[in-house]
Amino acid sequence: MPDYKREILPNPGSLVTGGRFNFGTFDRPFRNVNPLDAINPLGRPYPRFINNQRLKEWQAFQLGNENYFMLAVLYSAKLAGLVQFICYDRKKDKKFLYEKIVPAWTLKIPGSLWNSEGVYQSPDFELRIHDHLDQEKFVIEIEINSFKDLPDVKARFEALHDPKRVTSIVVSLPLGENRALYSHKCLMPMQGNLTLGEEKIVFSQGNSFAIIDDHKAFYPYVLKYDWVTGVAYESGNLTGFNLTCNQVKDQERYNENCLWIGGKLHLLPPVKFSRPDGVAKDWIIKDDCGMVDIIFTPTVPGNIDMNLLVLKTKYRGPFGKFKGYIKDATGAKLSVDNFFGMGEEKYLRG
Repeated sequence: MPDYKREILPNPGSLVTGGRFNFGTFDRPFRNVNPLDAINPLGRPYPRFINNQRLKEWQAFQLGNENYFMLAVLYSAKLAGLVQFICYDRKKDKKFLYEKIVPAWTLKIPGSLWNSEGVYQSPDFELRIHDHLDQEKFVIEIEINSFKDLPDVKARFEALHDPKRVTSIVVSLPLGENRALYSHKCLMPMQGNLTLGEEKIVFSQGNSFAIIDDHKAFYPYVLKYDWVTGVAYESGNLTGFNLTCNQVKDQERYNENCLWIGGKLHLLPPVKFSRPDGVAKDWIIKDDCGMVDIIFTPTVPGNIDMNLLVLKTKYRGPFGKFKGYIKDATGAKLSVDNFFGMGEEKYLRG
């Protein structure tokens, strides 16, 4: 049996109670995600609008099946925003990138996962995320027309968040005394349709997946983190993992590392990333307990470099393949040699 254990706490309902963040890993989603109700989350009594300017927010979905890997993102750094849809055809080794850097006020990031909507809309690019935990699903709708020289896109995906079939990892992690990173992640079956130019693709829930990342954080002025996620169907079970090394304090107690097997959640210890040959070559991800020993090999690059004086980012987000193993809560080894996913090395100043 693995030596590592982390407590799963009953969810208090609100991310912030009485002005204080509730830190921990929780057993169900927050009904009220209210980071701006925190007292002095930046360490000083700034006005609420200043705190809001420092709050990084995004909602992202990885989606796909054995033939396609996709990414849909609404991201607000408050000084600027990003809207993105990526479709990678694994069989043809062809990537379609639809991306816009936009004023942050043109994006809407949902404040709750119950009956809410995230949206970006312009004449050539529309992305809508309907959050319906009350109906046990998320709906992602995309319509992109006459965008650069890329094929038009029309898509509708349903990610099925049935708590009888899937388990979320819901965390509030300390970045400071009363400063937090909130995240809700879940690996789910997915169904839907994608029209890419003249090609029509159907996704069935028996072989398709979605992973949500609902994320809000009072990151430091300089943000740094490493992250990977990978997915496969193993023996008919939808299986995946989430591994991060970031600026969270006391990562033995507070992290978002996990493994999902057939909807069941297995918590994992802190991990470390190394890239001895640079970000374009193998990433080595290991822990100190012998539970995680994997290599991520980038095969499809994804870079964003932006310098707006007050906002600078260096982002590497490649897609790629994995090899190695992860141990579940019983100590059984799961090979990840058939897994595909993505990683991030992120630097943001602003």
